Amino acid sequence: MSKGTFKFELVGMKELMNALEQLPTIAMQKGAIRNALKDAGQPVADDAKTNVPVDSGHLRDSIKVSTSLKKSQRPRRQDRTSVTAYVGSSSPLAHLIEFGTTQRILKEPRIVTIGGKTVQITHTGQVSPRPFLRQAWDAKKNEVLKRLGDALWRQIAKSARRLAKKAARGTLTRRQIEGLNK
Repeated sequence: MSKGTFKFELVGMKELMNALEQLPTIAMQKGAIRNALKDAGQPVADDAKTNVPVDSGHLRDSIKVSTSLKKSQRPRRQDRTSVTAYVGSSSPLAHLIEFGTTQRILKEPRIVTIGGKTVQITHTGQVSPRPFLRQAWDAKKNEVLKRLGDALWRQIAKSARRLAKKAARGTLTRRQIEGLNK
């Protein structure tokens, strides 16, 4: 697990897991979990938006809850049965503000004009860390776990209603029929 990520497993929700396994296909199960994770992660995103330092607002507006990553961000191998949600910023500068930077010395000094004066730059400045995502997670993690259970029950019920409608219309897929008959 990389630095700055959190992983947790739901334990002790036997009835919830049994209800989830009653959904006939893995796609339906993963869809219910994916939607519940998006709903449960929203308080962290909202809190991060209030904590983020705002200059132009681009960083604040880029904070979202998502269950997918860009191709360049995805792990090379991923378990097909796992579902992952991400709360974070799509801004390429977010990590620099969250974790800060150290002062960096340039290999070759640069001469630039700043305010009409010519100056030689030998190093860059540093940015002190201003965490906004970590603070949001620490403040909302208990709410996330509670909301996850509630949202998962709602998503299971929603999937069951959708399945019942499809059964009444006679439009169940072969896999859904096989899953219901097991």
